[in-house]
Amino acid sequence: YMKQGGMIVFDTRDQERVAYGGSQGKALTRLIGQLDIPALEPVPGNHVLTRSFYLMNSFPGRWDGGSLWVEAEPSDETERNARSRRTDGVSSVVITSNDLASAWALDEANRPLYPVVPGGELQREMAFRAGVNLVMYALTGNYKADQVHVPALLERLGQ
Repeated sequence: YMKQGGMIVFDTRDQERVAYGGSQGKALTRLIGQLDIPALEPVPGNHVLTRSFYLMNSFPGRWDGGSLWVEAEPSDETERNARSRRTDGVSSVVITSNDLASAWALDEANRPLYPVVPGGELQREMAFRAGVNLVMYALTGNYKADQVHVPALLERLGQ
């Protein structure tokens, strides 16, 4: 599934205690170690996920400060081209320890089920934006990486 362009998101609730690359536990690392997935890296600042809809430099959920991991960019140009053809440049695996789903969770009256720490409702808004970026990234691939979008992005960034 993932080798044909599918994507899986691991949204842990541990704020990096046992997340991929976390220092205290290796549960997720053991789990994904049984899967045939590529090398992962923390999302670089220039990654398409940071601008697939909203311009973002972090991806908070219920928690803030954890890392977002994506498929590492291949260093070999031939492999990069093969990956782009196969998956439109979309990471097949995304891992976050910021608990996005809890930040999104609402009760029947549209009240949040869980507090967001430490940033309050602005952090919840950013968690929803992170979710929108994830969905847009999954659905549209890396089209925002095209150079045709650079002038509009620079204008929005005030540069």
